[in-house]
Amino acid sequence: MPGTLQRLPAIPASRKADPHPSTEVRTLIDQLIAEQKTLQTPIARYSDYHDAAPDLAEHYRTLIPLTKPREGEQYAFEVALDRCTGCKACVSACHSLNGLDDEEAWRDVGMIHGGSATPGWQQTVTTACHHCEDPGCMNGCPVGAYEKDRDTGIVRHLDDQCIGCSYCILKCPFDVPKYSAKRGIVRKCDMCHQRLAEGEAPACVQSCPTEAIRIVKVRTGASAIPQDFLPGAPDPTITRPTTRYVGREVPQGAIAADREALVPEHAHWPLVLMLMLTQAGVGMLLGGIGMGNTATAILGNVLFFAGMGASLLHLGQPLKAWRFFLGLRTSWLSREILAFSMFAPVPMVIAALPFAPDFPYKDLTARIAALSAPPLGLLAVFTSVMIYHDTRRTSWRFPLTAARFFGTVASFAALGHALASPSPLAMMLFALAVIAKIIPEARIAHLANDRNAPWSPDLHTARLQRGPLGRIYEGRMILAITAVAVALIQPWLSLPLLLIAELLERQLFFQSVHAPKMPGNFGPRRHH
Repeated sequence: MPGTLQRLPAIPASRKADPHPSTEVRTLIDQLIAEQKTLQTPIARYSDYHDAAPDLAEHYRTLIPLTKPREGEQYAFEVALDRCTGCKACVSACHSLNGLDDEEAWRDVGMIHGGSATPGWQQTVTTACHHCEDPGCMNGCPVGAYEKDRDTGIVRHLDDQCIGCSYCILKCPFDVPKYSAKRGIVRKCDMCHQRLAEGEAPACVQSCPTEAIRIVKVRTGASAIPQDFLPGAPDPTITRPTTRYVGREVPQGAIAADREALVPEHAHWPLVLMLMLTQAGVGMLLGGIGMGNTATAILGNVLFFAGMGASLLHLGQPLKAWRFFLGLRTSWLSREILAFSMFAPVPMVIAALPFAPDFPYKDLTARIAALSAPPLGLLAVFTSVMIYHDTRRTSWRFPLTAARFFGTVASFAALGHALASPSPLAMMLFALAVIAKIIPEARIAHLANDRNAPWSPDLHTARLQRGPLGRIYEGRMILAITAVAVALIQPWLSLPLLLIAELLERQLFFQSVHAPKMPGNFGPRRHH
């Protein structure tokens, strides 16, 4: 009868878990339960192995190279996907050995699945620093707090050099560096290089019960980077990661399991204030140049230096920021600091000259300050654009970021001109500047209306802005349009409205960005 259990002949004594043979007839369920008793989980096998051989030093040396890499080689993690069970023993061991903070983790375990092509396929993935051949973290650091060991290829973070700016977090496409609020610096995996130097396996390698992680030597060079690094992971050509994923074929259409999660990114409020206020100050100053209006010059100074002060709040170790010149060759953050330092005296001179007593060459000084303000101010804003464009985040690509940043400058320049010399033409220029800035923003957000559009970073941004960040987006648009309308009545009343609107726009800039990372946790990332 359908649904009845099949009766099987007695199991031979050699195959039964029961040591006392019996002629009792067993059901299929009885047989499966008996066989289950003979099976061991990876953890049980791991425990038995340790009990049988307490000194496992020689065993763990089989999981690491015993000689240093030769020319054209470096150390790398190798992850056997068919062995990874997602148990997070590697995460726990790394956390314990390195004494990490409660919410700090240098290794993550995430998941990828087959997507629409192979929906039944899934795989857990353990990941840490990839010790890239061209590390974005090292190239972006303004103070040289990273080094790549010439002998081993390990990318190390120099804690005592770090100023806690967190730019390396934005530069790394794999979300590897982690900010430690307790110490005011960034830290990351260093492959337990001290242990490797003594012939001992790193914590993650030694703790994995299935030996899914090991250290190997890999060839270096552009041709050595596997084209199929890991489907669902960020583009490997950006930094050329060295981790090798083996043991199981991954479908090319595989995607990160958390790709569709609409989780806003960190707001980075000090950077929101710094970018918005410095750009507003530059714009206000440029708009009032030549108008003889002291009020706009003073207001431009107040806005600009308020932004400069806010930038210090983003540094975990601000007293070390004087070392920014060490990164001028590779870091746009170093170049931004230099550019703003060159521009900073100009607004002070412009604002102070009307109150200064007459002195020789006063007119010449005023003329030089007025002529140098536009190129130096716009150069400083350009370096800010490049900082975010250089992260390779699609939502921060040059055309969009330049439109946002220079749009802020243009809006406040037009408003400053209207404040210094009110006229219908000045009002029209202000309205055009604000509208021209919000049109690209609205165009991106409009993508969320297409329910059948294929996933893209821009679509992810749009869905965040029309979903979890919807009220912020709507408030930004309403305030910007209201500022234009109010300017027709009294331009000074537009100033606070425009400041708040631009503040919300810059919050959206950070929180709605699609930030690439390795498949990992579904929660928001904790940045400084």
